[in-house]
Amino acid sequence: MKYLIIYDVTDDRLRGLVAETLKDYGLHRVQYSAFVGNLTRSKLNSLIVDLEKLFDGSNENVQIYPLCEVCFRGRRIIGRKRHMVDDGCKPKSAYF
Repeated sequence: MKYLIIYDVTDDRLRGLVAETLKDYGLHRVQYSAFVGNLTRSKLNSLIVDLEKLFDGSNENVQIYPLCEVCFRGRRIIGRKRHMVDDGCKPKSAYF
């Protein structure tokens, strides 16, 4: 199943750990605080456990939304399309 995961984390160190955790699960960054990708039920449950350990009672926020393939294909991108790079570099854009 495909999932959209968004987060609002104010602590820089914790925000970096959240992003690295999401990358470790094979998710792809689509915005600075948003990742998307496929997860099995067991991987999703494991991710939830890992994120709960990271937060350990803090007031930070992560939201996980399941996306069916039809819904995902129907997405619309308004404005300049961003190509997010997961290696810590700034997004790359192509101009034609």
